[in-house]
This record gives sequence, structure tokens and C-alpha cells, in this order.
Amino acid sequence: MYQMSLGFRSLLFRKKQYISLFLVCAFGVCVSVFCLFLIDGMLSALKMRAKLYYGGDLQFIGGTRNLYFADYKAEIEKLKEIFPKEAIITPRFDFDSRNAAIYFEGTGVRQRVVKGVDFEKEAESFKKVTFVSGSFEEMAGSNGILLSKPIAAMLEVKVGDMVTFMLRNSENYINTVLLEVKGIFTDSSVFGMYTSYMDIDVLRNAYGMDCNACNRITICFPEQAPSQKEINYYQRELEKKYNMFPLTSDKQIFYEKLFSMQAEQGPIHALIQLSANLQEVKIVIDAMYFISYLVIAILILIVVIGISSTYRVLVMKRTDEIGIYMAIGMQRRGIREILLFETFFLLFFGCVSGIILSQFLCFLLRFIDFSFIPAFDIFLSNGNIVPIVTFNAIFSVCGIVIVTTAAAVLFAVQKVVKMTPCQALSFSA
Repeated sequence: MYQMSLGFRSLLFRKKQYISLFLVCAFGVCVSVFCLFLIDGMLSALKMRAKLYYGGDLQFIGGTRNLYFADYKAEIEKLKEIFPKEAIITPRFDFDSRNAAIYFEGTGVRQRVVKGVDFEKEAESFKKVTFVSGSFEEMAGSNGILLSKPIAAMLEVKVGDMVTFMLRNSENYINTVLLEVKGIFTDSSVFGMYTSYMDIDVLRNAYGMDCNACNRITICFPEQAPSQKEINYYQRELEKKYNMFPLTSDKQIFYEKLFSMQAEQGPIHALIQLSANLQEVKIVIDAMYFISYLVIAILILIVVIGISSTYRVLVMKRTDEIGIYMAIGMQRRGIREILLFETFFLLFFGCVSGIILSQFLCFLLRFIDFSFIPAFDIFLSNGNIVPIVTFNAIFSVCGIVIVTTAAAVLFAVQKVVKMTPCQALSFSA
């Protein structure tokens, strides 16, 4: 199309006039997509920690007045009939350690929860954990314990040291267990700082729980988290085998029902999504999205207003050129298309430059250690923010910028294009 060719040549001929518009577009797109990459990366780190903490993408829990499975092996066999083969279904024993503590050479610290884990089945999840020293590889079947870096610092322990775990068992007697520190991981977030991990059999024996018992069963999907449609299907299939509580966005609603049940009513079970476990941090997630969308909206508004208003001035200065186009017989539609192609090329190169610059910022961000910020570790991977580049973010921002700016420019040039050749030439004179 000759309009496209003329628009591109016109942009190159007037590149000095358009350099400021190009920079505005590039800066707006760069900051907008960078914000989305940043938020996606931070939330990905949060979900990774939450997935480790809760044991997977889904939790199957239930009982009568408390969480309890007397024979988890039989329950897992039932669940295998419902969930796909690649799903990792494992038992866990979450021990509320408010009445327990870990001691080393006279110093003691309390934990919020100690988690009994089958480390053989959950090996893939623990491979994503960053360890300061040691690892989880020798945890299965051992009397080892994994501690967070802040707790290890409080106790002044290192890998290989023996600590004493004191707890009240199922008969309300005080029991002590010697544990070897097998690994120290970097997590000072709400999911990691006051959380320790032990072999599930060792923790069960210390508490006095039956060897086939647990208080939750986790379902992890290694490749991709299940969609809401798939979760609804799993819920329907579970309802054929169990007395199921409806899917809920907040697990506390299920707990209120569970703890108020009478023994004669029988057990009730629930399938808890990962998102239902994150209600405590949901307000933080919503605030992050709100701030990022607000910044993006302001930047896009600046780009649209800046380019359209400046372009209107530039077009008014080119009325003689437009009059010549009309005088040689060019239709108003053709002139409009030349100006729009000119704008499109300007926006296209501005968006491409903004995306490249945002990639450079993402690369630089990986070298900045943010672990010094209190409670910020929940969004970090090994102390760094690792932005996630998504094509959806790129297409969304660039699409909005191009469409809204082109529409604003079209409105700005309508008045000039409607002039007659004589009016345009006399106006320029």
C-alpha cells in the first residue's frame, strides 16, 4: 500500500520532530510491562513458597471435629481413582508447635508449625528450596530437621548439630526427641521463618500418632496447576465417595463447620485449593495488583495525551502538505491512512524499544539482593526478585497503547483532513 510507504517515509523524514513522542511511548511501555513482569515474578515466588508450605496445589482434609485420617493409605488409593496419574498424592502431618520448642545449648525457640513430610514423594518440591547449607536429600527416614535461616541464627546451630525437640504428645505428656540439623533454608517469610520440616514417621512417633494416620493429604501437579474446571470435576467425583463440603475460597469457613460437628453426624471432608489457603495474604496481593494497574493506567494516559496533543500541533503545521495531497487528487481517506500509518510505526518502534528496555531492567534486577527488607522474603527467590516475562502482559500493554493512541490521533487529525485544498493551503500561508 502506498499509504503505508508514505507514512513510513514521512516518519523517517521528520524523525527529529517525533523523537520526544518516541521516548514517551518507549518509557511508558517499558515501565508498564516491567511492572507486570515484576508482579508476576513476585507472586510466582509467593505461590512457590505456599505450594511447598501447604504440600501442593490441593489439600484433601476432613474428619469429625478435627482433621484426622486413621488410614491414609486407603484414602490415597481412593484418591488415585479420581486424580490423574501424574498427580503426586502424599500424606502430611502438620503439628501445631505452639506448645513445643527446639533447644540447643540452653537456647530455645518456638515454632509455629512443624510439618511431617514424605521426602521421597515430595522431592521435586524441595528441590526448589534454596539452602544456605545442607539439603533435604538425607531427610527421608532420618531423625533430621530442616530449619529456616533466622531460626538457625537464633539457636546458633549449623548443619550436623543435634537439637532437642520438646513437645506434648497425644497423651499430653512431655516428650523430647534428638534431631540432627540436616539443612538450613533461606526463608524468613510467613511461610518459612517459623516452620520446620521433619520426616513424617519420626514426627508421628514423637507425637504418639498411629503409624498409618495423618491429618491431611496433599495433591501436587508437577507440570501445571489444575484449572478451575478440573477442580470442579474433582469435587464432583469426590462427592460420590465422601460427604464433601462445597468448594470455598476461604478454608476457615470449612473449619468452622468441621469444629462444630457432632460425632454422630459422621466425618466431613473438603478439597482446599491453594488460593483458599492464601486469604491471609490476599489483601497484599490485591494491593500489589491495584498499585501496578494504577501506575500502568497513569502511564498509558500520559502516552495517549502526550502523543495525541503533540501530534495535533504537528499536523496543524503540515496543512500545506495535506493541501497538496488534496490538490493532486488524494482522497481524505488516503490522507487519514498516511497519518495513521505514521502513528502506527511510531508506536510500534516505541513499544519494541520499551519491551527491550524492560528486558534489560529485568536482567539487572536479578543482581540486586532484597533479602535485607523485613518480611519481603515471601516474594523473593534466593534473595532476588525474578521477574517473569509473559506475552500476555506485552500484548495487553502494547495493544492498549496502540489502539487508544491511534484513536486519539485519529480524532486529532479529523479537523485538518476535513479541510478543502484551498482552506489547507491558505491556512498554511
